[in-house]
Amino acid sequence: MKTEENQQIAENSLGQILREKRQFLKMEIVEISTYLKIKSRDIEAIENDDLKHITKHLYVPGLIRSYAKFLKIDLKLIEEKIKVLPIASNTENKKHQLLNIGESDQLSPDKDSVFNFLLISILLFLVLLSLYNSFQNNDALITNQKLIHELENIDS
Repeated sequence: MKTEENQQIAENSLGQILREKRQFLKMEIVEISTYLKIKSRDIEAIENDDLKHITKHLYVPGLIRSYAKFLKIDLKLIEEKIKVLPIASNTENKKHQLLNIGESDQLSPDKDSVFNFLLISILLFLVLLSLYNSFQNNDALITNQKLIHELENIDS
């Protein structure tokens, strides 16, 4: 009996399997949409096997897996159905190229470079600070001539 039921399920389309399970559980699309944070029209498109109308075409396999997991459907069956779907995966589209960087030493600076950068930064900061202080204190400095002139004014 169980194998006969599985055979019948396997013959149904992915959308039919999901719709029948949802209806069996007496759940509404809006309820599932809210829980899974998937647009209702995307769930309807999956159930109607109309995948070209899904908003984010690249995420269809993930949406289907989430939906099936929520409905507690055997994921092995779902994976078999996903393999035959007429959708292009991210790697097939190749709209952007992902780089497999690995553990390249060229991507991170060596310790000597970091140390030299910090040392130069500190020295530059100190030089700029001393220049700033020298310009700020020029007006406050009293030269010897100014001091003598002020003292003569006091005596007279």
